[in-house]
Amino acid sequence: MITALTIGSLIVLICISSGQFIHRFGMPALIIFLVLGAIAGALPIEQKLIDPHIAENIGEVALIFVMFYGGFGTNWKTARPVAIKAGLLASVGVCITALAVTLFAHFIITLGWMESFLLGAIISCTDAASVFSILRTKKMNLKHNTVSVLEIENGSNDPTAYLLTLVALLIMKGGPLLEVPLLIAKQLIFGVAIGVGIALLAIPLIMRFSRYFADGMDLVFVFAIAILTFALSQILGGNGYLAAFLCGIILGNSAIPNKVKMAHFFDSVDWFGQIMIFFVLGLLVVPINLIPAILPAIGLTLFLLLIARPLAVFLIFRLRGSPVRQCLLISWVGLRGAASLVFAVLATTSGVALESDLFSIVVLTAFFSITLQGTLLEQVARRLDMIDTESDVMKSFTDFQESSERAFLKMKMHPEHIWIGTALRDLEIGQESLIVLIKRGEQTIAPKGDTVIMPNDILVMTGDSYNDEDGAQITQVLVAKGDDWADTLVKDLSLPDNTLVANVTKEDGSSVTPKGWTKIHPGDTVTLITWD
Repeated sequence: MITALTIGSLIVLICISSGQFIHRFGMPALIIFLVLGAIAGALPIEQKLIDPHIAENIGEVALIFVMFYGGFGTNWKTARPVAIKAGLLASVGVCITALAVTLFAHFIITLGWMESFLLGAIISCTDAASVFSILRTKKMNLKHNTVSVLEIENGSNDPTAYLLTLVALLIMKGGPLLEVPLLIAKQLIFGVAIGVGIALLAIPLIMRFSRYFADGMDLVFVFAIAILTFALSQILGGNGYLAAFLCGIILGNSAIPNKVKMAHFFDSVDWFGQIMIFFVLGLLVVPINLIPAILPAIGLTLFLLLIARPLAVFLIFRLRGSPVRQCLLISWVGLRGAASLVFAVLATTSGVALESDLFSIVVLTAFFSITLQGTLLEQVARRLDMIDTESDVMKSFTDFQESSERAFLKMKMHPEHIWIGTALRDLEIGQESLIVLIKRGEQTIAPKGDTVIMPNDILVMTGDSYNDEDGAQITQVLVAKGDDWADTLVKDLSLPDNTLVANVTKEDGSSVTPKGWTKIHPGDTVTLITWD
C-alpha cells in the first residue's frame, strides 16, 4: 500500500512538472498522464496494476466532478445568449456525429453494425478540459462568445453520449427495442428532475446554515450534494451526468456564500478527476493491442476532424447565422478525451461480446485528437482571426469579481472623456484603484505619474474586488436580444437608488462611458456598482 502511494504521488508530481514544460509548445498537459499510465501498465510485472471494473468505478466517480464543475464554473450570464445553439450541438450534434461515425466504422473499418454504433456513441462527445487549460494558460479568449459555446456544449454533450452508449449496450444485450424509448425517457426525466430539484433544495439550506458551518465544511456539503445528485439519479434510472451538470450550473450561478472558494476547490477536484481518468484508464492499455488499432484510430481521428464534427457544427451553427470562421474553430476544438475513455471501459466491462478492441481504438483516437488539435489550437485560432484581444477569457468561467481578489476593468478613452489630457498623478481615482497598463495603438505603456492620457488610449485598471462585506458590489450584466434593457437609454433603466451604471462594453470590446442618453444594445455588457 505504501509503495503504491509513493509511486502514485511521484507520478502525479512528474506529470504536473512535465505539464508545465509541454505547455510552452501548446500541447495539453493531460496527454502526459495518459502516456505515463500506459507505460506503467506495460511494466513487466506478473499482476495487472488495476482491474477493469475498478478502473471503471474510478473513472465514473471522477467524471461526476468533471461534469459538476463543468456546470458550476459556467457563467450563465455570459453563456445564455449562445445556450440554445450550444445545447443543440450537445444533443442533436452528438447524434449526428455518432451516426456519421457509425457509417464510417462499418464501411471503412469494417466493424459490424452494432459495434459501429457503439463506437460512434462512445466517441461522439468532446472534452473541454484540454482546450480550457490552453486558453487559461495563454490567457487567450475567443471571439463571438465561443468559449461560452464550448463550455455549454462540452458540459452537456457527455450525458448525450452516455445515453447513446446505454442504448447501444441494451440492444447488443438482446433487450427488446420497446425498452429503448423507456430508457431514453427515464434518463432525461429523472436526470433533469433530480439535478434541478436537488440544486433548488440545496440553495436555501446552504444560505440558512452556512454561518453554522465550520471553516471548509460548506465545501464538503456541496461535495456531498454533487455525489448525491449523481447517485440518486442513477438509482432511479436517470442520467446521473446530466443531473450533476444541471445541479452544478444552478449552484454555480446562485448567490450562495463562499462561492469563490468553492469554485477554486472544485477546479482542483476537476483537475484531479481528469488526471485520474487519463492515468488510471491508461493502465488498462495493452501495448501489443495498440498496433492493429493505429490505422483505424488515425482514420477515425481524421474523419471526426474533417467530416463528422464539421458536419454537425455547420448544420447547427451556420444555419443559425454563425460566422464561418467560428464554425471552423468549433469544429477544430472538438477534442475526444476523458468521457470517451470512461464510456469505452464501460463497454468492455458490460458483458457484451465485442469482436473488435474498441477500447484501444478509442484510446488512440483520444491521444491523436488531443495531440493534434490541442497542440495547434492557438495557431488555428490565429489563422482564423478568432482570438479576442479585448476581453479576459476568465469572464467566461467565473463571475467578473470572482476571478481573483483584484478586479480588472478595461476602459477606452474616447475623445470627449474628461480624463483626456490629464496626467495620471492628477486623477482622483482613490488609493484602492490603480492604472496598471495603457495600450496606445500597438504600443504598450507602463504608466507613470507624468503619463498623460490621450484619446483612444485603453486603460487597464485594478482595485480590490468588492463583495457584500465591503458594502459595495460590482456586477456585470450581458444584455441579450429581447431583454428589458435591450435598446433602452441608460436614463430609462429601472435601477435602485443605490445602483449606477459604471461602464458599457460593446461586443467589439470597446468601452463607453455611460451618459443618460447612451443606448444599450443587445450584446452590450453593462457594469453596475451597488452600495449599501
